[in-house]
Amino acid sequence: MRRLKANISFPLLVSVLCFSCNQPLTTTEKNGKDTIQIVAVADSTSIPRFDPALDPLTVAGTNGNLLHDSLGIKIFEVWLKPGELAPLHSHPDHAGYVLQGGKVMLYSKDIPGFENGSPAEFKVGEGWVGGPVMDSARNIGNTTIKLLEVDIHRPRNK
Repeated sequence: MRRLKANISFPLLVSVLCFSCNQPLTTTEKNGKDTIQIVAVADSTSIPRFDPALDPLTVAGTNGNLLHDSLGIKIFEVWLKPGELAPLHSHPDHAGYVLQGGKVMLYSKDIPGFENGSPAEFKVGEGWVGGPVMDSARNIGNTTIKLLEVDIHRPRNK
């Protein structure tokens, strides 16, 4: 039964992510407010290309675990203990989900307002969908942060 559930869950996850890549994604809590942040760029010709040398799992060292890599979709877990740094890394189109929350200082030249770092809180159950981005983060809280990430490699206009 457990194997059957895994065989159904993975294709379902991939289908949802593939069909939602170009669509705005939001969820609504009981209070009616959106709970997911969206990073969207309308013109894909201006999006920077993914740098494989800065793949999150390559730079994560022992703080990442590949779960599946097939059909241009890579699913992995990453975690940061208090005080640890996720070095500069690059994502293609991607989605994320918070498994264990905490406070981080996020840095990214690709996200307005995060060029010099900006504090953020990851809350359990939050998620996001975004285009290509280069970023880094430091865990500034006192709990280990754990994320489920999905990187989606797809062709871009030149």
